Amino acid sequence: MRILTWNAAMAFRSKIEKVVPFMADILVIPECEAPEKWAKSRYVNDLYQFEWFGEDRNKGIGVMTLNDSYQLEVHPSYNEEFRYIIPLKVTGREEFTLLAVWSQRTKGTFQSYIGQIYLALQYNKSLLNAPSLIIGDWNSNKIFDYIKRVGNHTKVVEMLSHYGISSLYHHYFNEEQGEESKPTHYFRKEAASPFHIDFAFGSQTFINRLISVEVGTYEDWIRHSDHLPIFLEIQDI
Repeated sequence: MRILTWNAAMAFRSKIEKVVPFMADILVIPECEAPEKWAKSRYVNDLYQFEWFGEDRNKGIGVMTLNDSYQLEVHPSYNEEFRYIIPLKVTGREEFTLLAVWSQRTKGTFQSYIGQIYLALQYNKSLLNAPSLIIGDWNSNKIFDYIKRVGNHTKVVEMLSHYGISSLYHHYFNEEQGEESKPTHYFRKEAASPFHIDFAFGSQTFINRLISVEVGTYEDWIRHSDHLPIFLEIQDI
């Protein structure tokens, strides 16, 4: 199984050719435009399934499959209070829960960003007992724990650990939270302002079968977005 997540900074239909070579089965794309915007894209027929969530047709979160290996279905537990943290039932070669993430500022800053993830995971905690992947733009890192939220990054990592869920990046590169060597975001696209704020967390079954984790480079991707993609390859069952 191959999964890629990338905050594409809008107009993904004109950038999808950048990710096609990865031959991913599933794409999780924050800041993706709605399906009706794809009519003139030469890649529209490459999208086997396209689930999209958002209010602005130019800027929501898209979850796509590029072949028939996996099928997506919005989980009945989806709560629009957490509009951009979407639980999906994945079936096909194997079955698991995928939580697609694009955390954002809300009306109350206390519940923004990692606070939204914390509350959404609390709401969906019954799903975490089954195999799960939680992937996307978290807009979070342990280094921001000092910002007062309903739940900080460390609390979320600890909560997921209780369910046997941990970061595939940190497992693969043997790094600690808050000490990441590979940035996934450059503030205002400036090379001097790197941050690691995009994550892929998975249950132990995915950790055990993890083949590789790849993060894009500044040189290859910065002209397309202020974020870099994370590409995961997991051995099929």
